[in-house]
Amino acid sequence: INTSRKDLTVFFSDIKSFTTITEKLEPEVLTKLITSYLTAMTDIAIEYGGTVDKYIGDAIMIFFGDPNSNGKKRDAIACVSMALKMKKALTTLRKSWEETGLSESLDVRMGIHTDVCTVGNFGSKDRLDYTVLGNGVNLASRLESSASSNEILISENTHNLVKNEIKCNYYDTIQVKGKSHPIKTFQVVRKVQRRKANQKINAACEGFSLSIDKNRIKDIDEVISVLENSIDKLTD
Repeated sequence: INTSRKDLTVFFSDIKSFTTITEKLEPEVLTKLITSYLTAMTDIAIEYGGTVDKYIGDAIMIFFGDPNSNGKKRDAIACVSMALKMKKALTTLRKSWEETGLSESLDVRMGIHTDVCTVGNFGSKDRLDYTVLGNGVNLASRLESSASSNEILISENTHNLVKNEIKCNYYDTIQVKGKSHPIKTFQVVRKVQRRKANQKINAACEGFSLSIDKNRIKDIDEVISVLENSIDKLTD
């Protein structure tokens, strides 16, 4: 049995009130909806390089850092970026759920934590599963259950790695079994929007010159209006 200790970023998600939803749907409809949901989420996970560990009903466990890794920081950023794309994809999926006449909407909670975990093949002598074990996994699951509907909750460990790339807001502290101090948590907002280094536009010819510094523009609509008025006067 091959196992090792590695820095991993672990992701959990589940659908809020899923048990209630299952009781209101015919098996065929439920199967179609849950399959479309899990397929969409899995495709996004693969796109970002995540390893899909398992499905537990509606819940999904994914981790980054094994068997391939781009380094602890890049793995964490990829995981949170994946979660943001999943959150965006839910908007489309909700429409198909609404068409079934469900009063409950597709509300998903997500939790992410980065820690040293044991990864490898675990199980009985007859059946082994490639999976992750450790307190890091338990904390990721706890973050997911503590998250608000349609929100992504991450630990301070993960936040320290992604904060220059992902905007987050401090959320709360949670007490975790086996930890002597409360864990700070952060709610993911969006990717940090960076301005390109060269944002100047310069053009000139005889009788004409143009200079625009996009970094200093406060009202783009006002600039467009000035340009349009100038063109109108030029063609009068």
